[in-house]
Amino acid sequence: MRVPYPERIPLAGAVTFASALLVIQLLQRTAPLFSVLCFVFIVLATIAFNLAGGLYTPAGAFVFFNAVLTLILGLLVKVVVNEPADSNLVAPIRTMIVYALGMAALLAAVLVERRFRPHRPLIAKIFPLVNLRSAYIGSAILGIAFKAYWLTDPKLTPGSIILALRNTDNLLPFALMLGVIYTVRSSNGERSVTPALLCFFVLINFEYMLDFSKQGMFTPLLCWVIAAGVSRYRLKPINLVVVPLLIFLGVYYGTPYVQVGKGITRPRSPLASIGLSIDLLEHMDQTRAQFNSVSNTDYGITNYYNKPQGLFDRLQMISMDDLLVAETDRDGIFGFEPVKEGWENLIPHMFWPNKPLPFFGNVYAHQLGLLSDEDNSTGVSFGPSADSYHEGGWLGVLVVMPLCFTAIFLTFSFLIGSVRDHPAVLLLVVTVAHTAPEGSLYGNITLILITFVALGTGFFCRYILPVVASAFRPASLFIPAIAASAAD
Repeated sequence: MRVPYPERIPLAGAVTFASALLVIQLLQRTAPLFSVLCFVFIVLATIAFNLAGGLYTPAGAFVFFNAVLTLILGLLVKVVVNEPADSNLVAPIRTMIVYALGMAALLAAVLVERRFRPHRPLIAKIFPLVNLRSAYIGSAILGIAFKAYWLTDPKLTPGSIILALRNTDNLLPFALMLGVIYTVRSSNGERSVTPALLCFFVLINFEYMLDFSKQGMFTPLLCWVIAAGVSRYRLKPINLVVVPLLIFLGVYYGTPYVQVGKGITRPRSPLASIGLSIDLLEHMDQTRAQFNSVSNTDYGITNYYNKPQGLFDRLQMISMDDLLVAETDRDGIFGFEPVKEGWENLIPHMFWPNKPLPFFGNVYAHQLGLLSDEDNSTGVSFGPSADSYHEGGWLGVLVVMPLCFTAIFLTFSFLIGSVRDHPAVLLLVVTVAHTAPEGSLYGNITLILITFVALGTGFFCRYILPVVASAFRPASLFIPAIAASAAD
């Protein structure tokens, strides 16, 4: 069995799946209209995914992760725990209408992008990848050097190029993906990891553990899955054991560790958090007990299920979006200031030192009564469809949302294209896995900046990384995987 990395999903299969889900929901006493709207959402998502080019394009990846992590995975968990899909929601029908129309807005944006999609994106024209091995080695060396420097918590000037580089540094995850692709190809599919790649896996996890990042906790595994899928890697028995084990460790131990750690005041420096991290890991039973004793609402999450479901409470957005939709119907629309500031935020800080930084997740959370009056630092996530509705009602969902995503998807298309055009596009795929379900409308506008980061990565791959790989060639012999490739 190969790692799945679909370019399209058969529409007949999606309709069959959505129909089966509808029948089960009705048997579990879900409101018929809610079930029908779920069916419509899944079918629209499948059409948009296929037209966008599947997981090979950032737009297709956005549709996929938005659909799965916003709603579909949550609906499947509801089936497993035998609960009506519309239970524990304030405004279930209105929320599902917003979701269905929001997916229609994404489909409209995909249709426009498809109509004007260029034959070759800019990155393939000016920064074609010359040597995969050199890009892999160079990004690994620079990535390790940068991570070591960032962990010292250097004092950086706001608006400086170094600070911008720190905020956009994804070289080590990029090296991990390039390394997996190179290893699969150079071994004719016999292996996907090497000792060097395992070291990168550990380093990335180490950094995110010190930051108590749920997103980062699964980033290395996601990088492997994406790279192995792109390479059409055939799974081995060891993969079928290790991958589920890593997922289990992330769910059973990683989730309590991250959630409890986030709730503790800790030093700003990542290295200074090592003591706290070790303490939580050494007393994992107490950490899990503390996590289980605190309700989801205390973590800024509302209960979609009758009982807490651990990580699955975080892998759905409908409970939070439902509250925002109900608040909009109760007190009226918020206005389009978040979208306005989202577009303004594209201007680099060095050109606009005092530009406003959108942080409306905190404002929305105060509207919903999820945070204390004194809490002005906690950000709560909401999906782009619910945010569009909150900002402008149906005008926001039917007009502003498709216009914004049309601009975003066209930027993807003209500048970087698909994974087949350049591996730097993988950075966008990894990024949208996080932002698509919970980045709000105004937050996802920043994907345009990440597109330029991918373009810059293409420049690095073409001109910088081969030079770095060549300069450090003797040092690379100490890394077993690179030593083997250097002998080719």
